Amino acid sequence: MIVGIRRNLRLQNKKLKMGLISLGCAKNLVDSEVILGFFEQADFTRTTNPEEADILVVNTCGFIEAAKQESIDAILEMAQYKDRGRCRVLAVAGCLSRRYADELTQEIPEIDVLVGVAEYPLLPDLVKKALNGGKHNLVQQCGFIYNENMPRVLATPPFMAYVKIAEGCANRCSYCAIPLIRGPLNSRPIASITAEVRQLCAKGVAEINVIAQDTTAYGLDLYGKPSLADLLEQLVAIPDVQWLRVLYAYPNLIDDRLLEVFATHPQICRYLDLPLQHADSELLSAMRRRGRPEQYLDLLGKIRAAVPGIALRSSFIVGFPGETEQQFQTLLDFMAEAAFDYAGVFQYSAEENTPAADLPGQVSGTVKEERYHRAMRQQAAITRKALAGRIGSESAFLCTGQRQQNGDNLITGRVEWQAPDVDGITLLEGSRVKSGELINVKITGSGDYDLRAARANENPKKE
Repeated sequence: MIVGIRRNLRLQNKKLKMGLISLGCAKNLVDSEVILGFFEQADFTRTTNPEEADILVVNTCGFIEAAKQESIDAILEMAQYKDRGRCRVLAVAGCLSRRYADELTQEIPEIDVLVGVAEYPLLPDLVKKALNGGKHNLVQQCGFIYNENMPRVLATPPFMAYVKIAEGCANRCSYCAIPLIRGPLNSRPIASITAEVRQLCAKGVAEINVIAQDTTAYGLDLYGKPSLADLLEQLVAIPDVQWLRVLYAYPNLIDDRLLEVFATHPQICRYLDLPLQHADSELLSAMRRRGRPEQYLDLLGKIRAAVPGIALRSSFIVGFPGETEQQFQTLLDFMAEAAFDYAGVFQYSAEENTPAADLPGQVSGTVKEERYHRAMRQQAAITRKALAGRIGSESAFLCTGQRQQNGDNLITGRVEWQAPDVDGITLLEGSRVKSGELINVKITGSGDYDLRAARANENPKKE
């Protein structure tokens, strides 16, 4: 997406305009917001129109093959504006340039500035140098993590934000290139995170989405123990915090203390994103994932007992090297028994320099795609049933906008069981609510992925 905010014409006529294309996950979006902040601090203005931009920045994703291709396509598309627009400098940043710096500079000569994932603060100065001619490539080591003192321009709606609590990853899953790109776990201090959340709440942000490559590993490097529970207790103590949502958790670090914090504090959404990746013990070992399917089922029961009404999301990989039809069926059986409210399914992508890429028994693309569709069809039915089971229950509801449907003006938003972008929306009937406002609703209907609701009497902001 193109990220930008227009300034008045007088300022735009005096200052260079930059446009930014942010690709990939929410963690990369946070990096893009920090990049925007550094450019604003350096006196650039922003535009959403690439034809108007003097500088175009592409913040790339390089996680899997499809993401790499999307990034390359975006770079090539933006490069065209050096001929047909006013673009004078094309800058490329992020995961793809971290992995393939030499290849990008050789294959796409239109790139003027290339940085990886640790050089974002230097981008404006490198761009200014490139305006005077020459190429400027600086892809060094990992280790950068933003803090509350760095400039950041939210590209999300003003009522929600992502807060990245750590960079890198301590896990070594055999299929994953993230440690190669982002480096080892690098947690931010609790004081830094709480300071940032205070700043966001002061700007009117109602929903804080806590993210990292593995949120449950937070603090292992800084404090010698998993410290997500400690962090959440500090965050809920901030008076203006309304909604906290935890994404990207790892199953082996979900403990009683963390579940107690979830159950005790109503500001923490009854929602947990818990990627499991597979349910066959042999494949889990090959993936270098800790835990076994029976342990996962016990954990899910424990979570649901500790936090009644919680919504659980997971993700799974199909077509991992050596996956047989029987092992795939084991996964389907597990998904049916686990009954996640939501689940994403991904086709395995062989990534260079990862152990899994060299494993025997690579599965054909045809088989991977067929298994993907079978798993998604099954999960769609599970999700439909889970949503129907929510009818009659109550939840806090965050208004995100309005929609016209069959002549009716409906309020759109999300309940606490719905994360941004991935879990559908809730349509609110017959009520006036402002965007960013939290109210209490009662679920009145459900569909394949969305819910319908009516206003309830209870105030969702419990003390």
